[in-house]
Amino acid sequence: MHDPDPRILARARAGDLGAFEELVRSFQADVFRFACHLTRDRSIAEDVTQEAFIRAFRFLHTFRGDCRFSSWLLRITRNCGMDALRARSHRAEREQGGAPPTGQTDPVARAELEAALASVSEEHREPFMLIEVFGLSYREAADVLQLPVGTVKSRMHRARRALCDALAVEEDARGL
Repeated sequence: MHDPDPRILARARAGDLGAFEELVRSFQADVFRFACHLTRDRSIAEDVTQEAFIRAFRFLHTFRGDCRFSSWLLRITRNCGMDALRARSHRAEREQGGAPPTGQTDPVARAELEAALASVSEEHREPFMLIEVFGLSYREAADVLQLPVGTVKSRMHRARRALCDALAVEEDARGL
């Protein structure tokens, strides 16, 4: 992920709606993709994306610049995603144990990877997605997840190992 032009960011921080719209256009796809991976539901991910940008706009004046803007925005997205998942869980409990809604079916070409990623625990999947899919550094992922860098490195190692194991099992099952 790239960071925005500092002039656009400064204008957005000063309240320029046009500049903030440029930020939304620049980061909307990445925020939505991360929200999809967090929630595993396109509909909820759309809501999370919208809420993340609302919160970003509301709190843009608090962005101090001691981390990348993209890391700050993904941290907000993660928090919105966790809030949405908690709300979905509470709704399911109120509906007397009904299963939470499932996401739409992924394309066939991505099915194996999605199955392998599903076998990785959430605490290991998040750093993997931030580093391998969104291209953040270990430091930036640690900022988003609010964890020490060493913990992120450890979780990445475990995520990679779990993915390799899951993909190997899939290959064995197909007789490759």
